[in-house]
Amino acid sequence: MGFGILGIASVAASLAGAGISAYGQYQAGKAQKQMAEYNARVNENSAKAEFDASRENSKRQREMNQRHLSSLRARMARGGTEISSGSSLDVLGTAASELELQTLDLFRESEAKQVAYRNQATLARYEGKQAASAAKIGAIGTLIGGVGSAASSFFSGKQSGVIRTGY
Repeated sequence: MGFGILGIASVAASLAGAGISAYGQYQAGKAQKQMAEYNARVNENSAKAEFDASRENSKRQREMNQRHLSSLRARMARGGTEISSGSSLDVLGTAASELELQTLDLFRESEAKQVAYRNQATLARYEGKQAASAAKIGAIGTLIGGVGSAASSFFSGKQSGVIRTGY
């Protein structure tokens, strides 16, 4: 009678171990998915902060550009140059264009950073979903393997007489 209980206890322990292992895999996958979602939100917040900073920096740059152009006009006027026509107007136009291009370059650099942050957020979410799926598949595999192992132990024990089902 003792052998029967010992064999059944062994099978039950195999099943319990498989269940605990499967549950651990599932929980690890959930934790990875939650961490990936957190990382995605951090990256999205970084993209937003970059956008806000870009707007403010562009505004400041344009204000500096206006001051620079005003200073250039003042120097030309002090030098006796007519600033409303001819080559002086070309100089002011060229300077204004170059200054605006510098501002637009700052904005484009910021846009590239924003895109990178958003891409990182998308990738983090994808990785989280994949980790959760892999954990579920691993948990199912562990359960199936545990049931198979327990069944094999049961039938081996029954054949060897370690497990007795009829008394």
